[in-house]
Amino acid sequence: MSNSQTMSTEELFALPKNKFIDRCKEWCNEFNDGKPMKTDENNPCPVHIWVALNEEKCAHDTVATVAQCPVCDQPMCPDCMNHSVHQLSRVTGYISNVSGWNAAKKQELKDRVRSDIK
Repeated sequence: MSNSQTMSTEELFALPKNKFIDRCKEWCNEFNDGKPMKTDENNPCPVHIWVALNEEKCAHDTVATVAQCPVCDQPMCPDCMNHSVHQLSRVTGYISNVSGWNAAKKQELKDRVRSDIK
């Protein structure tokens, strides 16, 4: 059982972003065996909801890399953590939106090691 105190939804969404994410990760560890939350259109990621409710603004239109959410493992903006991103890649030789790829191809993209050549 969790050592965390019980909080209302309003209190949870009023937490600072990092504390809110830590609470979500605790939940995943306790109730989901440490696996990422399963999300879909009807059950969005709580981090994405936190960003929307707290009106987190992003300073970018385009970023070079997309981060993975620590709660649901979906793509998100590395700065504001908004999940409303379009991830483009040229893995197959053509620029395409990653959302249309199958699970194996998405995992291949996550597993790639990126490096800067200088």
